[in-house]
Amino acid sequence: MKSTTGFLDRLIERMDRLDPASLQTYVLRLVREKGFLETVFNTIREGVIVIDQGRRIRFINSGAKALLGIAEEAGSQRIDRYLREVDWSLLLSADPEQWHRVSRQEIEVFYPRHRYLSFYVVPVNSLDSDSNIPLATLIFHDITAAHEDTEKHVESRRVEAITMLAAGVAHELGNPLNSLTIHLQLLGRCLRGLNDAALRQETEDLLAVAVHEVARLDGIVANFLHAVRPVPLTLVPLEVRSVLESTLSFMRQEIENRAVHVQAVFPDHIPRVLGDAAQLHQAFYNLIKNAVQAMSGGGQLQIVCSTRPDFLDVRFVDTGAGISAEQLTHIMDPYYTTKAEGTGLGLLIVERIVRGHGGELGITSEAGAGTVFTVSLPLRERQVRLLESRSRAAPSEDAAGPEIRR
Repeated sequence: MKSTTGFLDRLIERMDRLDPASLQTYVLRLVREKGFLETVFNTIREGVIVIDQGRRIRFINSGAKALLGIAEEAGSQRIDRYLREVDWSLLLSADPEQWHRVSRQEIEVFYPRHRYLSFYVVPVNSLDSDSNIPLATLIFHDITAAHEDTEKHVESRRVEAITMLAAGVAHELGNPLNSLTIHLQLLGRCLRGLNDAALRQETEDLLAVAVHEVARLDGIVANFLHAVRPVPLTLVPLEVRSVLESTLSFMRQEIENRAVHVQAVFPDHIPRVLGDAAQLHQAFYNLIKNAVQAMSGGGQLQIVCSTRPDFLDVRFVDTGAGISAEQLTHIMDPYYTTKAEGTGLGLLIVERIVRGHGGELGITSEAGAGTVFTVSLPLRERQVRLLESRSRAAPSEDAAGPEIRR
């Protein structure tokens, strides 16, 4: 900037002694330099605005226009028209040497879209011709992502604290539940000595209800603890096909009772993955059980394994009633279930296991068109994982509709 200013001063001094050709050469040089600087400033993503003591915009780059939604013809407009939250009077009335005191102010803007911005102010060496006071340069930086990450971190810590508290309470419930179970068993033995057969039968029926409900509550507590407690994984090279076949064999009776036909499609060669066989068995069991229960009148469950450069995909495709778009947005919420006998923790457990392996769980469904669950397991250990959007299109041909990837 100093070289340009010096050159301009020399040009003005020699203006009356220059011939038209030389003057044209100097003017073209100035135009080129000005165009170059504008191109540089319009290339950077940060917003840059230069204002004078009257708060008028003397220069604004493309980054600032995009961040603040300022129109192209904003030159000579007052900055407080666009940023009313800042006390410009206090700022510009201060000694320029003190402008650093307002550095790194953060503001929230809602137009052209919701953003969080930080900005700081520095004086420009060039003086305002009207007031002989340095111009002010405002430099804006978009901190929306960092702000949202901070909010998510705070929320995550809050949820973690609540979860740990709930896990502690659930653990403490286990002792009285065990005591109830034992005493109900003892009560059942005492009932066998009753001489009144009718009274014994009626009491045994009531006792059976109590035993069933205690067992159900114990199952809920056990599932909750399994869903929220971190379980250390024992990762070893394993064949996913073997785990799937073992799980299907374990569930054969339930599958046959519900008249569900299972078709497993495996490629000739399936690479091994680093996995915990017991945990993957639990995840596959929950997904197959969900699919079978979704086809109360019978149907077909297709299990398809395929590979990508970095992942092994296992897709569970059922011909059940499907999930509506509204239900799909809540399907991963704890305790949310569309089944009368469900606890709403099964998919939460599946997600925790899959993510513990460094993988992803995808869900694609449409009401009346079945559901596809996709478990994606990395083919090699992933030390660093790129986080992707939770909602993106799925490469699924079996069911249309929105997809959730976790």
